[in-house]
Amino acid sequence: MAVVCKKVPKSELVEKAGYLGVTEFITVQRTERPKDFPISAKWCMEPCFLPSYYKSMAEEIENFEVRPDDVWVITYPKCGTTWTQEMVWMICNDLDYEGAKESITTRFPYIEVSCLFSPDVPNLDQIAILKKMPSPRFIKSHLPAHLLPPQIWTVKPKIVYVARNVKDTAISWYHHYLHMQHYKYSFEDFMNAVLNDMVNFSPYHSHIIDFWNMRDEDNIIFLTYEDMKANHPSVIEKTAKFFGKKFTKEEVDTLADHLSFAKFSKNSAVNLELLVKHIAVALNANVVDPNFTIARKGVVGSHRDEMTPELIDRFNKWTDSEMIKWKCDPELRNIFKL
Repeated sequence: MAVVCKKVPKSELVEKAGYLGVTEFITVQRTERPKDFPISAKWCMEPCFLPSYYKSMAEEIENFEVRPDDVWVITYPKCGTTWTQEMVWMICNDLDYEGAKESITTRFPYIEVSCLFSPDVPNLDQIAILKKMPSPRFIKSHLPAHLLPPQIWTVKPKIVYVARNVKDTAISWYHHYLHMQHYKYSFEDFMNAVLNDMVNFSPYHSHIIDFWNMRDEDNIIFLTYEDMKANHPSVIEKTAKFFGKKFTKEEVDTLADHLSFAKFSKNSAVNLELLVKHIAVALNANVVDPNFTIARKGVVGSHRDEMTPELIDRFNKWTDSEMIKWKCDPELRNIFKL
């Protein structure tokens, strides 16, 4: 059940997948489907596109000790991850608004933090921090199902998975690369990288398909960004029930207000504005936009403002092809395409 890292050969497409400090990439894959985990029959097992220095973390992640009372938020990047982290932390901590003033990155470490930025950005060893954290731990990951620590499938902690339509995700990913990873190539170059599964943690479709196929497991709840935008109180109640919590309507409405875009985008504990500046200083780079925060627009369908009809058609055809390839549940079309 070994994990194999293969270098991605140099090409113009790979070059334009790079960002400041990162020019070499690998694909990471298991040599075989795990026989000890029947649930693995539901996985696509696609090679995952990652920076080459992920190799130094692979063994530690593989051997990471999972606890039964861990709480995991797992997503493909830019699917409302930080928004969901805040919701989950608040629910599990009985609406502790005072405690929520501490940075979300401290309350909710993520297990592959160094894969998101350049290796030149100094950051604390998140795995070492997680090992020392008292229970219950809150853990974030963007890794696909087959690359998560194997113990997650035997210990079975609570997992909250969030999906978002591919076009809004791609736009949000582009702005993240531009402002946080100092991407220097064009919008078109980045979209080509997305469409060729050459951005971090890709492929997109199989990442979501795996968790959709596991959505009926007792320890997994599958949410969507679009449902959170359409009726956040309902999603809060559904998530609270998953964690065995119950709140009054007033408490749910207050939490929904706390999580509203107007407040979330200005909340320095969750909008990562300090991290954006920290990265720029560490990389000796100019801040692209001093007003950029992780909560950029918070609008469903905003890709229509930045994508041409031709590009939208390319994304739709890409999704159609992937759905045929993986024999997807038709319901997924609504999640993928919007």
